[in-house]
Order: sequence, then structure tokens, then C-alpha cells
Amino acid sequence: MMRSRIVLLFLLATPAIAGYAGDAGYVPKSIDLLDRPAADAKSVTKLVKLQPVEIIGRNGNWANIKFGAGSGWIRMIDVRLKPSASRKIAAAPAKSPTNSGIRGFSEEELLVGAPNQAESERLKRVGVSVRDAVNFARVANLRSRQQDYIEMREYMPEGGFPPNFFDE
Repeated sequence: MMRSRIVLLFLLATPAIAGYAGDAGYVPKSIDLLDRPAADAKSVTKLVKLQPVEIIGRNGNWANIKFGAGSGWIRMIDVRLKPSASRKIAAAPAKSPTNSGIRGFSEEELLVGAPNQAESERLKRVGVSVRDAVNFARVANLRSRQQDYIEMREYMPEGGFPPNFFDE
């Protein structure tokens, strides 16, 4: 069940970045700028923590970014967007003085807390068993690797999110 939630969260978050070409952002930690969109690409330079960048293109999970006179590739996960005056977030009509702050859910839906059975069934159909995943990895000659814990503080905008950031 937890794996399904993580997959759903990833699938919902991924398309949100797709339309950000030309948007301003920054890198939350120092990272290598690469000459092409690949993990084994040559490092062009090192971007420093909070380095301002502009997204000029995308290739899968890679962002083609520009900073100053330089440009190159970094993973999309290593870019944080700056709030933009040009991107207005539509305000949902408030039924009460408080706003739920969760997109797509009314305050009443949050209070009821009923699961979406149809979506839950769809997730069960697209999921795979651990055994099937291990077999796939073996056939594809994939190797496991250790992933370090990610501190969320590194990815938060400086000073936190702007007021009403999560309101719709």
C-alpha cells in the first residue's frame, strides 16, 4: 500500500515540471553541471548552493539549464523553481474563511476522508510483485545501490514557501 502511494505521488509530481522551460529557479545544493543529459557525462563546472538558473529545455528527467554565460544539464530533481509573478495561482472560491490548502479537495472532502476506490483499484492493476520486479532487474542486469537519505531542508526555498503557496 505504501509503495502504491509513493508511485502515485511520483506520477502526480512528475508532469508538474514538464512545462517549466524558460522559468527561473535555483539549485538547492552544489552539484556538477554536465555536458549532456546522462549520469556518465563529463562535468563542465560545479554549481554552488543556491545558484540561480534558468530552465531552457528538458530531456526526460534532465533539465537543460542556463546560468550567466554557461549552460549544461542537471537532473530535474536538482532544480527548485522560484515563485513567479507571471504564473498566477488561481484562487479557489472559499466557502469559509479558512482554506484547506490541498489542491483538488474541498474542505468537506477532507473531513470525510473517503478513499477513491476506483483509483486504488487502478493502482493495484499497474503494480508489480516484488518477485516480478527482482526477476526484471535480473534479466535487465540491473544492480542495487545504496541511496543516501535526502534531507528536505536542502530542497526548501530560502525563507520557506510564500504565503498561500499551497492554496488553489
